[in-house]
Amino acid sequence: MDLQNATINQHFVPQIEQRLNAINPLAKKDNQKIYSFSLNDRESHSISLNSDKGFKISNTLSLNDIFSFEVLKNETARYNFENLFSQYEANIKSNTESLISKLPNAGANIKSEILNIFLSKFLNFVRNPYSIKKILNTFPLLKNLCPTDPVQYKNFERVLNGRKPQQSHLCNQLDVSEAEYTDWLSIIFLLLNPLEKGQPNFLEQLVKGLYEDPELFIMVLIYTYDDKTCLLSDRGYSIPLPEDDHLAWDFNLYSHGFIRYIFGNINLLTPTNDPKELVGKFKAMPKSIYVHNITNDLDTLAQYNKHVVYQCHKNVFNSSLECYGL
Repeated sequence: MDLQNATINQHFVPQIEQRLNAINPLAKKDNQKIYSFSLNDRESHSISLNSDKGFKISNTLSLNDIFSFEVLKNETARYNFENLFSQYEANIKSNTESLISKLPNAGANIKSEILNIFLSKFLNFVRNPYSIKKILNTFPLLKNLCPTDPVQYKNFERVLNGRKPQQSHLCNQLDVSEAEYTDWLSIIFLLLNPLEKGQPNFLEQLVKGLYEDPELFIMVLIYTYDDKTCLLSDRGYSIPLPEDDHLAWDFNLYSHGFIRYIFGNINLLTPTNDPKELVGKFKAMPKSIYVHNITNDLDTLAQYNKHVVYQCHKNVFNSSLECYGL
């Protein structure tokens, strides 16, 4: 894929996801806005509104050249990840709307939507500049890899050594070293570009492995609300459970819903007196994803919104001036 792209203002939470939380969703795209709130205090979940007029989504949750790994000397052309990201962004709206429309229909097949939404949301975690150090700790084994395909390798060389006039400024802004910033860009490249021709990229292999792992019990909880709204984090996700026990992520789905993915460790979930043979048979069974839709659970919404505020970098976003539970 050609990785030249002229975009300078690069979003790390896709515009399409923000538009699903817009104040004015029926307006033209260039005029759609979202409310922004600044973090005052994590412990008390205190936030303050930045403007009662909202902010244009076209300029929100973005940084200039954050994903540009080579800016050519004429400054008008650059290599970045925008074309790679667009492959996953293209279907976010349709997958989300399809999932929401199918929820009232018991037994509807929503496996494709569940998997595709997770893939795009997990990518948001990887590409978030406020989580660079966490991403480096999550993918340490990628640091010493490089593609064997000559075209891919040439682009990878640009990632490592390309001209990045924005690098020093961004590193100061994000409180990371220039080496950490370059390592983060290289991880994104290695995750999204197949290391071998005809094979899925590492990101898709990773997600596939997560869903097929016999040691994991998978549950997806979709919380939707008739009147209340769900916050969107500047990190793009929040963690609802202790990370030492299980893998779990909460993602904003749209203004009136969020989705929770839980990958539970079967060994920890199984009672100690259960026969090993029974546990082994369960692990050997074809994998199932247990999906539940819960409507208007306000206690969980309050908990979700508090997690978003506590774990954000410095801002949260909403389609409403009311942030329930705060």
